[in-house]
Amino acid sequence: MNSLWPVAAGVAPCLLALALGQWQTRGLRARCAQLQAALAAQRDTEMRLDFIAHHDSLTGLPNRLQLQLQLEHGVAYARRHGSLLAVLFVDIDRFKSINDTLGHDAGDQVLVQFAQRLRQCVREVDTVARQGGDEFIVLLTELRNGAAAQQVAAKIMQAVAAPFTVNGDLLDVAASIGVAVYPDDDEDIEALIEKADLAMYAAKQRGKGASLRFLPSMQAKAYSRLILETALRHALEHNEFLLTYQPKMALRERRINGVKALLRWKHPELGLVMPLDFLPVLEQSALILPVGAWVMATAAAQARRWLERGLALTVAVQLSPRQFFHKDIVQSLAAVLEKAQLPGRCIEVELSEAMLIDRNQHAEEILQQFRQLGVRVAISDFGTGYASLNYLRRFPVDVVKIDKSFIDDLARGGTMVRSIIDMAHSLNMRVIAAGVETDEQLAQLSAMGCDEAFGFCLSAPVPPAEVELLLAARQQQAVSLTS
Repeated sequence: MNSLWPVAAGVAPCLLALALGQWQTRGLRARCAQLQAALAAQRDTEMRLDFIAHHDSLTGLPNRLQLQLQLEHGVAYARRHGSLLAVLFVDIDRFKSINDTLGHDAGDQVLVQFAQRLRQCVREVDTVARQGGDEFIVLLTELRNGAAAQQVAAKIMQAVAAPFTVNGDLLDVAASIGVAVYPDDDEDIEALIEKADLAMYAAKQRGKGASLRFLPSMQAKAYSRLILETALRHALEHNEFLLTYQPKMALRERRINGVKALLRWKHPELGLVMPLDFLPVLEQSALILPVGAWVMATAAAQARRWLERGLALTVAVQLSPRQFFHKDIVQSLAAVLEKAQLPGRCIEVELSEAMLIDRNQHAEEILQQFRQLGVRVAISDFGTGYASLNYLRRFPVDVVKIDKSFIDDLARGGTMVRSIIDMAHSLNMRVIAAGVETDEQLAQLSAMGCDEAFGFCLSAPVPPAEVELLLAARQQQAVSLTS
């Protein structure tokens, strides 16, 4: 027994060392596992941060930074292999109206669905990125010809033509697309994007749902537009704008009861510039808001001066879509009336029928507030769009203005004019005939029961002083007839 003790004493430390080694190994493994988990978590965090840095948080699409990297890789590949690359600049038409009418949550839903449809239209090697707001860029690589880019643009148009589902309702959405191809249109990346943007802008000018390939003439037009916009800004700052007024006649009483305010530009070198030469650029730029505010304030001040002279004339002012749907339009109009100490009935705002149809709910709210101010509302150029009087019944509209094209048709019977007058009267709306040029047309309209008319047979647009002379002449004529 005693002889075995040394052996046992020698074995015990070995067993202890073995047990300790196993414990240390398990501890090392645990520490290794912890370290690996920490490294994995760090990699996940870095990947998430990298994704956030290179992708749009709403749609999950690559953002501008990631797009720049993809463009650089795509151009490098195209140079090496002699292939083409295309940039498609895609913009959602009238997206602002969705936000204004349905709210930003609805707008976000449209953006997410729009992004998904764009992805479905391209290949794995292509890139769909969100440029910002409602603008997207599609990068098409490894193309054999420029026609392939146009085919993808057509595919996108078809994909977005199907209604979008927003808060359970169906919503029609359209897009404008501009296409620029490397190296045909440009070899510089930034210039390529700019040219695709120019082509998109030109497509938008054609109406919603259009796609165009970049043309050099677009650049020249953009430069001309920039020069004109700069000149218009100078005109506003240096009081080069003025208003002329075209008299309107109440046909039953045969008296001038109102005028339409018309904007003119008194250029220091070119002389009097007509609206057709500058108004489209003005309406497409942010300048339409300050210029529109000036027009309204100037017209109200003139209406006040006439009122003080005993001339109760209603002054009609045309509003552009951007003015009408601006968030402060009602407050601005109320402030103009208050400053001029002018009753609301002395102002008549003119809107196109398309403005009401495109954003009918928001438009109805604005018109109700106009009515509370006492301002009259007229629908201009009625009959040229797709509205009907039955549709307009839901809006607080006071006046329907028949477009000149229908007045010209009076010689062929004027059936449409008679129908518009009868239906408008059944809805308690007054009717104004625009662009009346002959005494015969005036007599026909009067016989049909049209309420008011204006045009060159009565008077061209004239300065305020000449309006007063016309009124005095009409009054003198009426006195002569009764004496």
